[in-house]
Amino acid sequence: MDEYVRTSIDQKFGIPNDIRVWDRLPLRPHAATAVVGEGAQDKILPLTLVEQHRDLVNGQEVVWVAGTSMPQDSAKVKAESWNAEANLLKLSAAPPAPPKTGDRVVVGPGAVLVHGRALYAEHCQHCHGVGGDGKGPTAPYLNIRPRDYRKGLFKFTSTKEGLKAHRDDLGRIVEEGIPGTYMPSFKLLKKNESQAIIEYVLYLSMRGETEYALYNILAGDYSNDSIATRVKDGETEDKIVSEFVTRVKEGEIDDDASSMLEKMIGDWTTAQTPEAIIVPKEKRYASDAASIERGRALYLSNNLNCVACHGDSGLGDGIQTYSITVNTETQKPNLEPGLYDTWGNKIKPRNLRLGMFRGGRRPIDVYARIEAGIKGTPMPAFGGKMTEQQKWDLVNYILELPHEARTPGTGVAPVTANAAPAAPAAAH
Repeated sequence: MDEYVRTSIDQKFGIPNDIRVWDRLPLRPHAATAVVGEGAQDKILPLTLVEQHRDLVNGQEVVWVAGTSMPQDSAKVKAESWNAEANLLKLSAAPPAPPKTGDRVVVGPGAVLVHGRALYAEHCQHCHGVGGDGKGPTAPYLNIRPRDYRKGLFKFTSTKEGLKAHRDDLGRIVEEGIPGTYMPSFKLLKKNESQAIIEYVLYLSMRGETEYALYNILAGDYSNDSIATRVKDGETEDKIVSEFVTRVKEGEIDDDASSMLEKMIGDWTTAQTPEAIIVPKEKRYASDAASIERGRALYLSNNLNCVACHGDSGLGDGIQTYSITVNTETQKPNLEPGLYDTWGNKIKPRNLRLGMFRGGRRPIDVYARIEAGIKGTPMPAFGGKMTEQQKWDLVNYILELPHEARTPGTGVAPVTANAAPAAPAAAH
């Protein structure tokens, strides 16, 4: 099974030194994609750019992806110069077959990912690992583990509940870092460098997610535990291997894998659309005393139960931090008390008194955490359970907490504002 998965993933995505990517993935891997216009000559291509992610420069390869068929064994066609005003690409030599109007071409195929791979190796790999598994050589020394991209999950997003991250979410993290963690800001990178890293991280995430899904497809019948159980029940290993080979040859497993790939591509594509982004239905309510008091009432209410994780005073010391909780994937009790994320790391609810929010401290950032939760953690989404005013009241209270005056020994003052609708009791 392991050999099949490795071979399948390498065929679809390649390896770090030999990247493979197909156009259906919602990535921006090339310098540009374009359509050949009228008046093409031997060494001059009039182009209508469809997408451009890099400057078109001397030496970039030009590949025909639709239209005229170029002989497979012919020499590579390369760009010599680009006239942006006239939209003319001059080639270093004539292509082996005359180009035609309507041909689709890629200029600099994979250039963005190749650039991103080099930058990732320089800036990211020592923590996040070669394949994005979060197990780089520095990782064991960090008590907040680097992100493992392979589950296709990122915690701090601007997208709606249940949706994957938008590439701008990754861009914000690359630029700003994650406060309170070892993830630094990379503001000194040029824009095209940041973009290249983002695309490469997305590529690693899609590659890893596909690998996980293939293992899950096969685990029920062919994991070590499953095989041991089947042998114990009377089957032979030879029979199990023969069954597996037959299913592969007949395409049954590939069909399951194709369905999984379609879903993965669809999920990532959806997350890149404007409709995926959280947009408040109402503008932020003024952060006055009345709004803050209403937010405090919501925070302390039994319905929202923020205190179960963040504590009465917002110090991140709620009862869930020393209770036996349930693993979000296996639905079994965790072995030790406390809260855990999807990656199996023990996590602490945010100490709201510090004013340090890993997903950003802009009002819209806090609103997004309330609206869609923190993905891959026990922090739930409250978006469908609160009115817009209640969300903004809670945002105002959370942002006020670091500055709230407290008198020792007075306890938690009673609240009289209306409570919020019911919601799960968990937060990070």
